[in-house]
Amino acid sequence: MQRKKIGVIAGTPVDTRMGTDFIAKRGYEAIGVPTASCPEEQNLLQFLNPSALTEKVKDAIQNFEQNSIFSTIIYCNSLSSAIDVDNIKKTCNQSRVVTPLDAYAVMALRYKRIMIWAANGQCLSGIEKIFYEKNGLIEIIGVSMLPVIKAIEARMAPEKIIELLNLTGIFRERLCCEALVLGCTHLPYLKESLQKKISLPIIDPAEEILRILEEE
Repeated sequence: MQRKKIGVIAGTPVDTRMGTDFIAKRGYEAIGVPTASCPEEQNLLQFLNPSALTEKVKDAIQNFEQNSIFSTIIYCNSLSSAIDVDNIKKTCNQSRVVTPLDAYAVMALRYKRIMIWAANGQCLSGIEKIFYEKNGLIEIIGVSMLPVIKAIEARMAPEKIIELLNLTGIFRERLCCEALVLGCTHLPYLKESLQKKISLPIIDPAEEILRILEEE
């Protein structure tokens, strides 16, 4: 039986590979396309030229469609926050397109007080907006740290990143939050090591993203 193919679009080759690896481990065939070569380039595109980034994503999805791939995960929080996702879904209407933002819309109703950890302020703002739209009573503590993403891109060991940037101190027993939501698809790289050091539950939205896609 042929495995279902899923297109994966992310910010850099590193998080694109993380996305395809995640999908492949769940039994699907994953085809990945990055929109930038490094975090710095991706950051500049997101802040200075989001319309060009939107067109890049459209082109990638339309290329998937030409190759009979009609399910796409935009596996990047900051990318999803920067582009015009509604316009992309309308234009690429042959495809089922799911982003982390769709997962947050579902997750918002489960919590009263959470911490969101994102790559940059733009991404954090986009995620917070979704949580507040879906649950106006939720309390959010937001943290953004691009240096963490750069360290992950450099393949620094998780334990070294946690120690170097004092992540244990930042997230340990943080103001009675119910959970720490990973607002960047790079961050699951640190989840296992960090969870051993803090009691705050760490939530990876990737599983929710895939569940939404599977509901088509």
